[in-house]
Amino acid sequence: MQEVVRDLGRSLRVHLLYEGSNPAVERFVDALRGRMAALWDDLPRLVLHVEENEVAWEGEPVYRGETRSEDLAFLLYRDGLRELVFLPGFEDGELAVFLGILARVQRLKADEDDLLTLLWDRDWQHLRYRYVEALPDGVALPDASGPPRPVDSPRETEPAVVSTVSRDDFREALYFLDESDLRRLDAEIRAEQERDLWRDVLAGLFDRLEDGGAERQAQIVRILADLLPTLLASGNLSRAASLLGELVGIATRPGALPPPVLRAVRSLFEQLSREETVEELIRTVEEDAGPAEESGLVKLLSFFPPETLPSLLRAAEATSAERARTAVLDAAERLAGANGERLVPLLAHPDPRVAAGAARVAGRRGYATAAAEVARQLGRPELPLRLVAVEALLALRNPVAAHALQGALGDPAREVRIAAARSLAALRYSPARAVLESALGSKRLAEADRTERIAFFEAFGAVAGDEGVAVLDRILNGKSWLGRRETPELRACAALGLGRSGLPSARRCLASASADTDPVVRSAVSRALREVES
Repeated sequence: MQEVVRDLGRSLRVHLLYEGSNPAVERFVDALRGRMAALWDDLPRLVLHVEENEVAWEGEPVYRGETRSEDLAFLLYRDGLRELVFLPGFEDGELAVFLGILARVQRLKADEDDLLTLLWDRDWQHLRYRYVEALPDGVALPDASGPPRPVDSPRETEPAVVSTVSRDDFREALYFLDESDLRRLDAEIRAEQERDLWRDVLAGLFDRLEDGGAERQAQIVRILADLLPTLLASGNLSRAASLLGELVGIATRPGALPPPVLRAVRSLFEQLSREETVEELIRTVEEDAGPAEESGLVKLLSFFPPETLPSLLRAAEATSAERARTAVLDAAERLAGANGERLVPLLAHPDPRVAAGAARVAGRRGYATAAAEVARQLGRPELPLRLVAVEALLALRNPVAAHALQGALGDPAREVRIAAARSLAALRYSPARAVLESALGSKRLAEADRTERIAFFEAFGAVAGDEGVAVLDRILNGKSWLGRRETPELRACAALGLGRSGLPSARRCLASASADTDPVVRSAVSRALREVES
């Protein structure tokens, strides 16, 4: 109950901060709508009694005003409202209208309609209210002992009201501005209109946070906690990062904030580091992935605590925006620790996205101690995780990683086998020669597609040395006892393997087949010769 009324007050403050439609306003109204809808499971109606500085339910205060400028209770009381009755269904169609009226009343001039008039103009289906009607200013109650005084009729000689004022009316005035003054005034007005209000508002809040008492500091932290989601929802990530930076700077200064206020600051960071917040930030960058948003995301993530590391890794794997993923992985690297002590345990995380993200970071940072844990990921059933593990093992470039890649040549998935073969070729890991040579004559490779065959032949050529050149030469140029050659496709794969070896002996073998009559073989030989000579 108390949360519903407080959310009503917060939503009014956000309406006052932003005019018109705004994501922050919609977010607050949606949250309030959900809370109010949940009330009807326990209450047939919500009856609130309005006092000057508080709103009560069944005699118990559920809302107390803090400042009259944005005080829900005072706003209602000032215009005569004494009781509000909300019925089920109010939140669906009338809540947003009601909040808009409250915000509008705050901006009305003294001679315009008041709150009661605006409420009366609406045909409310799920709202009832009770009010008292105040006397107009300057009107006194008549003395009961005498007759009422007659009301003076308006004078007929009142001057007519001028409906328009022209700049030309002042042309002949003694102190009318000349053209240079007008230009300077116009520049001042434009500068004021373009002034960065966010910067000025935040600077004022932080000034008061540093020199105020504990009660004021707690109030300012609550205001900042309300502003931060607004900045994030609008995609103003750089401003949000600046806000957090200022807050951290003050909070870490000895004695600057009392313990209760420090706890409120920690609570703000806990809310920021929730997984749904991280996902929403990534979505914001995905929808408008410009350099400013990415830079703001990097700054913002630099303030995330170590506990958010699993959420960051999961979000990095879920996003399709490569630059957003890079920004999140950069933040994860910072949180992983100097030697990856926070990261290594996550390589065995049950969520494959977290485990994959941890493997990426381990490869990027070159954590040699993580090689064994990354190698174990090759035994997990998730194909995307195994592919990331192969990529990370290649980046680690140590004997443990290379040996694990050699084992991945027999993986059930074609994609993993190809990635492992290409990784061994890039590493030129000579101990894999025997395994690769055995694979060249295997039934599985004979039945494999062209891409997988080429990957294995090129890997063999890269690691096998002069002995491997002889094997590949027999496949490319050799003949059987009956004078038959291997199939053109197999000979072409052997030529590409010779090209990856880069040895002079391989060049001689390729030159022998440069004039082959089969176009497939001739094309592969030409490509391999270019690679050897490059």
